[in-house]
Amino acid sequence: MGDQRRMFPELQGNLNELATSDLQKPLEEIASGTSSFGPMKDWNIWYHYLLGALLPRSHEASDSYLLESLVTGFMAIYPNGIHGEPYQGFREDVLLTLGRCMMDGMCWNGSDIAIGKVLRRSNDNPNRVWVWWDASGDFTASMFFCLKYLPESSVKPWLHSVFDISSPHWRAQLIVWLVGAYGMLNNTVRWPSEFSAKDHPYIGWEWSHCLRPELAASDDGGAPPVPAFIPENARMSVLAVVRSYFSEDRFRDWLDCISKVSYLEAELAGIPATFEMLYVR
Repeated sequence: MGDQRRMFPELQGNLNELATSDLQKPLEEIASGTSSFGPMKDWNIWYHYLLGALLPRSHEASDSYLLESLVTGFMAIYPNGIHGEPYQGFREDVLLTLGRCMMDGMCWNGSDIAIGKVLRRSNDNPNRVWVWWDASGDFTASMFFCLKYLPESSVKPWLHSVFDISSPHWRAQLIVWLVGAYGMLNNTVRWPSEFSAKDHPYIGWEWSHCLRPELAASDDGGAPPVPAFIPENARMSVLAVVRSYFSEDRFRDWLDCISKVSYLEAELAGIPATFEMLYVR
């Protein structure tokens, strides 16, 4: 945006020597640049190079997880779905890697999350809160990534696998995310750019405000512009699965699981009651 174009020559060196924040910056520029000015070949090439190189570091964080920036950049480049693959098999590769980052072994300690390595990282603040009342950026970015890019036939099985995880922290985040995502799921909110930091719960992630309908119109990948961020069949599948899954008894079991971690129950406060009103049959 200045008189002289900013370059990132450090990316031509050893990426392993760069701090997480130094890697997030070019990903941020790719996403915001594509959102503001449309696709550019240089951004596309560099994004794909960074994606392959940085997947092993996706759970590193400065102010946010590197995974969030990788997902936002991907969505900016592929707003209408994965068309014009850079190589045959790319779609499957990206679903099996970027789409499964949350399942990396380092993220889990048995059946529960590895505290501090995924989702909320710390309660090291004056109020000693984890902020479990909002969705962690790595979680919400990953959920939307799978909803947006999974084949239609895979959405329901994937969602059931998400529900099968018995971690109280994971279940708490699912409840929070489903409450926050309700507008997106019922089609009153169509793009992440419509999320507000004042939303409760807040489900935005790093630079998700760049993901707006103009991306779909300017995409040069050859696909027709999508009318909304999440495909119609995917969002309808989520609503159907959630409402069939959560009987009163099952929801009570989830609340009992969450209540075993005192700070989870305290920080969620009234969010489970909202979830029950929206989804529980």
